[in-house]
Amino acid sequence: MDEIDQITKEVEETMAHFKAIEENGKEKILHYFDRIHNNLFVFNNLMIAGFFTLSQLKISVSAWTIIIPILNLWFLIYIDYRLMEISRIESKITSISKSDIDKYGRAISKTTLISLLAIITTFLITVIFIFLLLKI
Repeated sequence: MDEIDQITKEVEETMAHFKAIEENGKEKILHYFDRIHNNLFVFNNLMIAGFFTLSQLKISVSAWTIIIPILNLWFLIYIDYRLMEISRIESKITSISKSDIDKYGRAISKTTLISLLAIITTFLITVIFIFLLLKI
């Protein structure tokens, strides 16, 4: 019987270890998600300054091109708002209904896709900036 208790204890310890790894992984996901968005914000602000500079230095570049990275900035702010709403739901996860939890899951999925879109739009803005910079 002692051998069975020993094996049971080892399995429970292993499962507790895996649970700790799982929780740590969830925290790291949020950490890296935040870092990606912070970097996108900083880079987008550089693009705003870059577009403004281009419009002042090159006659062929309209000052209205600054609207492109500003729109992307508002898109990034919208994503942060969605993340805030997700965190608001997480803060009361034990006291909400099953349907709200389902909405929470869908919100996370949509926000992840929207974040991917933000990375793509920021990349496209960078391509436009480089094109305008090299344009003669």
